[in-house]
Amino acid sequence: MRNRSRARSSPSQDRRIKSHSTHHGRVSRSLHSRALSGFVAGWNLGTSLFLGSVLGLSSTAIVAKIVADRTHEHGESLAATIMMVMVVEDLIAVFLLFLTPELASGNQVQASAFLIVAGKAGFLFLATFGFSRYLGPRIINRVSQYEIEVGEISFLLALSFGFLFGVLSDYLGFSPGIGALLAGFFLPVKHSRYVREKILPLKEAFIVFFFLSMGALIDVGAALSVGLPLALILGAATFGKFVGGSLGARLAKTGTPLLIGSILVPRGEFSLVLAKAGVDSALVSSQLYPVAGLAVLATTLASPIIQKLLHSSRSES
Repeated sequence: MRNRSRARSSPSQDRRIKSHSTHHGRVSRSLHSRALSGFVAGWNLGTSLFLGSVLGLSSTAIVAKIVADRTHEHGESLAATIMMVMVVEDLIAVFLLFLTPELASGNQVQASAFLIVAGKAGFLFLATFGFSRYLGPRIINRVSQYEIEVGEISFLLALSFGFLFGVLSDYLGFSPGIGALLAGFFLPVKHSRYVREKILPLKEAFIVFFFLSMGALIDVGAALSVGLPLALILGAATFGKFVGGSLGARLAKTGTPLLIGSILVPRGEFSLVLAKAGVDSALVSSQLYPVAGLAVLATTLASPIIQKLLHSSRSES
């Protein structure tokens, strides 16, 4: 039965693939609302489109925390669907980071550059999938026969796999986190559960340090100087993602569409990194980074509020 599931996709896998396409179809449409809000703020078309790209990326760290807290309630199928969406968004973010210097140079981006990036991303994806799904578990099972304390070998080997593909990802010009994320995502549940229990406490600490360092760079006064259009930007960032994610989930028939939309609302690490890269390369105005920072704060606070309202409405009904 296990071999047959590998040979052909199951109905749940088909629904998951369909959900990825519909989610990103709806989210890509909501990008227009965020780009339009930047245009209303008085920025040029290029800066407005860049703002739309920055605010179109949900936070993998925050979303993963929300999903982990809700897995026992909604099952692992919902978690797998949402996290695959996040992986695709992260790859898009890395693609944009790769192209930012090219765009800032003023030279026309050649089609060959797109093909090279796409080829590298495809190679990383396939290499990580093949190793983590097939070769990696066999290595863990073989070496685990000689372990003294149950689970330690699985943890250390899986951690080394993450570092291995982090180095490969960095060599290909992507963020090391992408390779490590894919390695952990494709690792079978049997081998990943112990790793998850060991790593989660450390992950929380690193998230705090990251947001502290990036938040210290935000000039709130510069963001507030945008004026009334700032409220439009924050509103579009919050409700654009919520509506886009909800409609995508409804069309994909994944269940609990409003919950999925609310989970995808928070922005975070890649929004800040992409905004900082755009400002540092002089591609966009320096005012964009503090605006993106406030959007990260607003959407992170809005997500639990929306989820609580949804839970209250379900309880009343």
